Amino acid sequence: LGAKMSRASHSQSVSGCDVASTKVLMVGAGGIGCELVKNLVLCGFRDIEAIDLDTIDYSNLNRQFLFRAVHVNRPKVVVARETVLGFPHDEGTQIEAHHGNVKSAQFDLYYFKRFSIVLNALDNIDARRHVNRVCLAAGIPLIESGTEGYLGQVTVIKKGESECYECQPKSENKKTYPICTVRNHPDKPVHCIAWAKELLFKKVFSGEETDLVDNSEEGAPAAADEGTAPAAAATAGEGAPAPKLELQPGEGAREFAARIFEAVFAADVRRLLAMSTLWKERRPPEPLSFAELVPDLAGLPVASPEDDQAVWSVAENAAAFVGAVVRAFEARGLKAGQLAFDKDDCECLDFVTAAANLRSCIFGIPPQSRFVVKEIAGNIIPAIATTNAIIAGYIVIEALKLLRTGSVKECSSAFLCRALSGKRKDRLIVTSRLQEPSPECFVCGTASVTVELDMRSATGELLVRGVLGKKLSFHEPNLHAGERGLYECGDLDDDEKAHEEAKLLKLLSEPPFSLKHGSILDIDDQSQSLNCQLIISHNEHINPEAHPLGFVVTGSLFAKPTPAAAAGDSGAVGASGADLDDDDFEIIAAPPPAASDGPAGKKRRTQ
Repeated sequence: LGAKMSRASHSQSVSGCDVASTKVLMVGAGGIGCELVKNLVLCGFRDIEAIDLDTIDYSNLNRQFLFRAVHVNRPKVVVARETVLGFPHDEGTQIEAHHGNVKSAQFDLYYFKRFSIVLNALDNIDARRHVNRVCLAAGIPLIESGTEGYLGQVTVIKKGESECYECQPKSENKKTYPICTVRNHPDKPVHCIAWAKELLFKKVFSGEETDLVDNSEEGAPAAADEGTAPAAAATAGEGAPAPKLELQPGEGAREFAARIFEAVFAADVRRLLAMSTLWKERRPPEPLSFAELVPDLAGLPVASPEDDQAVWSVAENAAAFVGAVVRAFEARGLKAGQLAFDKDDCECLDFVTAAANLRSCIFGIPPQSRFVVKEIAGNIIPAIATTNAIIAGYIVIEALKLLRTGSVKECSSAFLCRALSGKRKDRLIVTSRLQEPSPECFVCGTASVTVELDMRSATGELLVRGVLGKKLSFHEPNLHAGERGLYECGDLDDDEKAHEEAKLLKLLSEPPFSLKHGSILDIDDQSQSLNCQLIISHNEHINPEAHPLGFVVTGSLFAKPTPAAAAGDSGAVGASGADLDDDDFEIIAAPPPAASDGPAGKKRRTQ
């Protein structure tokens, strides 16, 4: 750079962009974020603010190079700032780190308006949608990005000039499974892992009250006590009910583990066998015998198995199951309700792996190694450091283009491919021109959204939390039907909040909603400066297996997406996506459908 030339001056001489006076907001400090903040500082950007909610765990250390083992459990954004400021940088460089949720009230529209540009390095669709909407409302340009394995993508979003993040459909990586499948007749390893993590683990370690067998299916005997019925429960309910799955006074951890095993891998299986209609076309489950698998409970070693890649035998899974319970309740002195699942916690992972594999054995499903279970239960999407580095570099390139001219005319979308691509098959990075905003986008265009619901059972909670919250990513939605206010969210006192929450328990067909087929709702979210229309469509034939959430959102933007671009550093930019601030699967209670008598656009270039 020379003795007298600053990094900012050098960048300006090369790019024509005054980076020293540019105020940058970076959202996300993970895989892409680590590379990005380093690039910004080394290019001479001096006024940077960064927001990130996450803390560092051991699984980050293989690719997020700003972090070390001593930083585990500290906020990513804080450590990233500290580390980068230790690199060579221009005098006067300032990085302000915010450990928090970008959807928090402190990061409102006026906060975003302070910046020249926003750079996204996020890992989930919901946060991306929020930042996209706020940037559109504030008129601030946004560089969006994402990686997944060897794939990556960068695109530029500017209001009125290029399509926004929501102009193209996104399919979320989060999977849902009907609870009857998970509880009663799993047929895939992921079903067993979901059962072990979301039901059994929470029942044993978090004190959640839930039945591990779905008694709503035909022929189910009554549970003696939340899935802990004794062996005789399948036959006329003989014998006294077993205690709950809680460590009892004076009970040893080994005995407690044996009791859990007998309850869920033997007694509950016999309850399932009593539902004879379930097994007419399915392989019936086979109960396990704890005495046969663990003949010497008192002398059983409880150390964690060392090999992550090995697939344990049934006996080894039984031993690992007991060991995890013993270490958790004896060595760590836990009590019920004190442990939440953490993929990097040895006891948590051993328990879920062993429980999932034992259940797999019962249903004739192939068992999995602890390494595979960790990937699924912890929703670990393979990430490669060099992919993150390439994408972070391209983010800065596109930012410099945009800042130099103030327009997106020189900008492009870039796709990092796994194999040589392009017309001549000679490029790993393929670029394409930015698309114009879609008139069919309900965020930056004028389109409305239609939601199909069974109005006989749909509640306000399904509409507000399910459709608007989970599916459409509204943060604080307000609902109106003409001049009639239906639901209000936002800055309310406790009494007002309680009044609005009570509305959510009501059916949509009843007051205060009084909606019917064809009703048109106006939705506004002040936190995102977003308004749109929602059309209600009554549908009595929603398939609970295909749509376990209980509704269908329709319209051109919600059609099945084409295989496009890439997912985000564990999240999505193009068609595929991962919602990683949540678990990778969700168990949905899908009620059976009610009885009833009733019945070419422009070609886009992707990777």
